[in-house]
Parts: sequence; C-alpha cells; structure tokens
Amino acid sequence: MSQLVDGKLYQAGSTRSCAVKLVVTESHISIIQDGVEYGAHNLSSISLSDAIPGVATEVRFENGDMFIPDDKSWRVQRQTGSLLSTLESHKISVFASIILAPLLIYWLIMVAMPALASKSVDWLPPSVPNYMGEQSFTILEKAFLEPSELDEPTQQHIEQLFSNATTALNLDKERYQIFTYQSAYFGANALALPDGTVIVTDDLITQLRTYDESKLDSMLMAIILHEIGHVEGKHGMRLVAQSLSNAIVFALLFGDLETVGELFVGASSTLVQASFSRDMESEADDFALQHLAKLGYSPSAFADAMDSFDANGSGDFLKYLSSHPAIKERIEKAKRFK
Repeated sequence: MSQLVDGKLYQAGSTRSCAVKLVVTESHISIIQDGVEYGAHNLSSISLSDAIPGVATEVRFENGDMFIPDDKSWRVQRQTGSLLSTLESHKISVFASIILAPLLIYWLIMVAMPALASKSVDWLPPSVPNYMGEQSFTILEKAFLEPSELDEPTQQHIEQLFSNATTALNLDKERYQIFTYQSAYFGANALALPDGTVIVTDDLITQLRTYDESKLDSMLMAIILHEIGHVEGKHGMRLVAQSLSNAIVFALLFGDLETVGELFVGASSTLVQASFSRDMESEADDFALQHLAKLGYSPSAFADAMDSFDANGSGDFLKYLSSHPAIKERIEKAKRFK
C-alpha cells in the first residue's frame, strides 16, 4: 500500500521550493517532479517533525532536502505523535495546562527559587559579598550621600560606640565599619551593606537627639544592631540571589536571556534600590533585641528608637524601607521582649 502526497520540496541550503509529489511505500519514499523520479530514499533514513495537530509534518532527507506537504493533516504511516503532540490534541490536558502553568510559575517564584537562593548564599565565598558591598557603597556615595555635617566629637563618639559594640560581640573589626553621611534621599535612616559597612545619616542622629538626647546612645545602638543583624543574616545577598533566580525563571520561560545578564551586571544597583522583606526585618529586629543586653542596654531602647520614627511621622524611614513591619507592632514586640 502506498501514499501519494502533493507538496513542496526545499533543497538543502536554499529557500527556493518546487512542487513535487511524494510516493510513500512501506519501505521507501520516492520524489516525483514533473512525472520524473527525482530521488528515492529508504524510509528508515528520513527524519520527521512532531505530529502536532494543525501543523504540517516536515520530512527531512539524508542529503538535507526538506519536503512539506500541502495537506497539513497528512502523516507518514509509521509516524506516531510525541507526548507533547498527544497532550496538545486533548482538550482536558490543554485546559489543565492553562490552570497548572500559572500555579507552577507562582510556586517557582514564590517558594522554590527563594528557598534555593537563600541556601545558595551560604556557599558563596567572602569575596562575593565584599565585592557587592564595595560596588553598592560606590553607587550610594555618588548618587545619594554627601559628607556628614555632624561635628567631629559626635562622629568620633559614634565610631567609638560602634567599636565597643563589635568588640563586645566578637565581630570582625576589619569587616565591620561605620560611616556617617548627610542624605536628602534617605533622610533619618541607617543601612548596612553585605560587606559589613554600616551607614548612619545625620538626620537620624538629629531625630534621636530631638526625641530624647539622654537616650541617644542606646537608641542608636539598637538601630546599629538591627543593621548588623541584616549583615549577619546575609539579607542583602539573599535579596540579590532571589532577584537573579526570578530573572532566570522568566528567562527560561520567555527566552529573554539578556535580562539575566543585565541583572548580573547591575546586581549592586538592585541591592541599593531593594527593600528587605518583612521576615528579614523581623530577623534583624530579633538580633538587635537579643544583643542589646550584652552591651548593657535594655530592649526598651529599641522601642524608643522605633517610637522616634513614629513621633517623626516616619516618612523618610518608610520611603526607603516600605516593607518594614508596622512601627507600632515593632514597638510592642520590643516592650514584650525578655
């Protein structure tokens, strides 16, 4: 039994086509052009594209020629549909994929990739967070920070306070450094970079002094410990890792690999602009509350520091850290802490 099929033959290395007929038997395929046999091929030597409904089967020959039938429903007798084509031909599987595909993407982005990213950060060598911290600090200095206008004794006092804390907590003094800057963008704020650099703004010192100058040291230390908690928890690197992992998922789904490359290049910028998650903020709060007592301060110092933001309207604070837990919630947590 043979099949006679009309279609077009594309010669290897050319986009030009010619009308031919294909004669298909149980063992051979013959190509007929203008009533003359153009060539014959063993059926086992050809390759076929997947049998997808509504799509013509492409027949490729050993010499590189390709035949495309005019009848899109035509199939070679030995050809069977792939698993993909079988699924595409069933309405239930198509409907299920419409429902399951978004759920799978959600699970990858919200559960699987963040978990994998968080674990992967533990395997990074110290040179990676150091490099990220240096690059982020460069961006911050150029774009958002100005030299501090605090008097020299105040700056020295802050540095001494920080040095005493790193000594008491057995933290690496070469890794952890503190700087004071004026910043119209960040306002009253403090932030930490992955390499252990801690930045405190002039406006933060002014705000704490205005709230209660007698408690300045304890409130400032509560905030500094919170920032050190971010470093110890590797929160900055976890943010970058999660951003990269999500970009990789989208690149694999939509084929936009350039996005991944751009994010790798601009990872430091991503770190500067990102806000920590609510869970990360809670972890940093816990670190501060647990270590205040070791430095001779009451956990209520953290509540006072948060209250100073609440009394100040917390506009600048929340502009940069919009995902922080509610300030009142954090104050109550500090008051309950033992």
